[in-house]
Amino acid sequence: MKKNNNHLIGLTVLAVVVLHILAKSSLFTPFWSRALATGAILIAVSAVAYLALGRGANVSILSGSQRELDSRSQQVTSVNLLGGTKLFLSQGDGKVVVDASFINILGGGDIFLPAGWRVEDHSLKLLAGITDKRQTHVAGPAPTVRITGFMLLGGLTIRELPQTAVSMAS
Repeated sequence: MKKNNNHLIGLTVLAVVVLHILAKSSLFTPFWSRALATGAILIAVSAVAYLALGRGANVSILSGSQRELDSRSQQVTSVNLLGGTKLFLSQGDGKVVVDASFINILGGGDIFLPAGWRVEDHSLKLLAGITDKRQTHVAGPAPTVRITGFMLLGGLTIRELPQTAVSMAS
């Protein structure tokens, strides 16, 4: 991680802690205490989104996003907080491995795969799940999507790539 990001993390943690302490103190009326607590939460969420975007991640907070990946893309990161992401992967040969990392908190995602792709799940799920709704499942050498990350009260659905998208890609 870059040195500038370390300063950002330190300042963010300091700001959140100070705002939280002020919100819990008896110096302010209940309205201002709630306003300070809300400010602390907004600063923390904004910092996480900024750091995730700095790494090229899709960030969806109370919204959705859509991303198309070709077979040369080797890694994708998606952060969903009360939001969702749709990933569309194109054709690939048997040597392609795509690492898809998800952080889904009360959010979810869809991965659309062409026929013949294999899925490996290495994610941590808490009251969440991954559902594979494809008709055929592949074993052996095939293009692979490796799913990692953390899901809390959210999930991920794996679907077949619509035929119109396959014809447009070729």
